[in-house]
Amino acid sequence: MVFRKKAPAKGKVPVKVEKASPPSIISANLRISGDLDGDGDLQIEGRVDGNIRCETLTVGETGHVEGKVVANSLRLLGTIKGSVRARVISMMKSAKMIGDVTHERIEIQAGAMVDGLFKHAKAEDFEKRGARFKDAAPPDRPKGPVSKKEKPAIAASLAPAQSSDKPDTKPLH
Repeated sequence: MVFRKKAPAKGKVPVKVEKASPPSIISANLRISGDLDGDGDLQIEGRVDGNIRCETLTVGETGHVEGKVVANSLRLLGTIKGSVRARVISMMKSAKMIGDVTHERIEIQAGAMVDGLFKHAKAEDFEKRGARFKDAAPPDRPKGPVSKKEKPAIAASLAPAQSSDKPDTKPLH
């Protein structure tokens, strides 16, 4: 009778305590080409060529990311080439950040290499724009490989349009 569980009092609902799940890990010998989207913690020791959206991101010393990163918290020891949007950012002395960064709070240790525009955002900005950043993929990015036949059409659509504001310079006869 000493070890009997007590029944919850009437009208009270027992509270469930959820255990934090371990982070998903991209190991040093793994390379991923594609976007990663999740609500948990992610640790990258390998290479990711694509966009990442998660709650907490840790890029280890051997980690390398090329793409857009959207996270609540970022701890950078390795390399990111691309834009970053995170509330809290910690860049350790081995970090290399090449690209624009939007942050609420940032810490950069001496020795970290940074190259890009760093913009401070208020907490309200993250709240308002949070839903907008659910999709980390830019809308104009091709979803698959581009064939050689499609490249001229894409290049033509991206080329600057000829301006018709210039007067016609043909001689009058």
